[in-house]
Amino acid sequence: MELITVLRDIRRRMLGPPKPGSAAYRRQVSEEIQHYSQMHLEAAQADARLCEPTPPVWEEIQNRCVERIRSRTGTDIIGHAVTRLAGRPGARLISLGSGPGGVELAIAREARQADFLCLDLNPAILELGREQARREDLPVTFQQADLNTAELPEAAFDVALCYASLHHLIALEHVVGQMRRCLRPGGELIVMDVITRNGFRMWPETKRVAEAIWDTLPARYRVSHSTPGTPRLDSRLWCGDTRRTGMECVRSEEILPLLRGGFREVASVPLLSLATRFLNTMYGPNYDLEQPLDRAIMDWIWELDLHMLDTGQLRPESLFGIYTPR
Repeated sequence: MELITVLRDIRRRMLGPPKPGSAAYRRQVSEEIQHYSQMHLEAAQADARLCEPTPPVWEEIQNRCVERIRSRTGTDIIGHAVTRLAGRPGARLISLGSGPGGVELAIAREARQADFLCLDLNPAILELGREQARREDLPVTFQQADLNTAELPEAAFDVALCYASLHHLIALEHVVGQMRRCLRPGGELIVMDVITRNGFRMWPETKRVAEAIWDTLPARYRVSHSTPGTPRLDSRLWCGDTRRTGMECVRSEEILPLLRGGFREVASVPLLSLATRFLNTMYGPNYDLEQPLDRAIMDWIWELDLHMLDTGQLRPESLFGIYTPR
């Protein structure tokens, strides 16, 4: 089994991501479905919001990102969607890569006059959202679709939403074209996504700063929780390439150029760079926000992150953006 994994890694390095429809692609899709089904099904038992499980420190960072978006643009992602759906007869929103639809259901609760279509590859997590929509009598339809190949109806939606989904996709050119095709005149695309280097790798300038910070941290902040139940102490900051084992960030550095090529950018808020590396699900469980030192380190990383992003010293690894077709 270990040899097979090595051979797959070599193939991906030589040929790039698998082509949709190929045997390698079908195998990868099956593995992704299994992984995310287990994650979301377990999380749904503890959290009715239908969100991926995250440590408290990462929830705090996400909340701060919401406030940053609100301060820069006047409202948050839910508010932007609700505003654009309001007052439009027969308003419709399509979500591409919705997962179980936690964000989409939140929008639907405030825009019940609109119609919502959530597309995702994973039937198990779609059913989670479908059940919740049924319980609340929300106008949200969940439908299985492979966005790498799906054809969307022309001029059928007022809002297209991509929430943390584009960085999982291979056929980005096709997806961008379909998003332009499906929007009605005056329609808008709302995006919240990861834009690291391909494979979730760091940009060189980010890597230099992050490694300098890593060298100052006590050992207890260097424990990796990437494998559930088996934490390990890392001697160096994790700098792997997620393309070797899956579709996570398979073409993430190409997302923003393709969006700007096919759409006009109405709003853009750079969000994170350093915080992603220290406070996410890998190292985030090391932080107890009731402890003064843990909170102080989180605050310092967050403030340094914002300063270096806003002064152009670092490139963002995630962003919020609103776009209209060119």
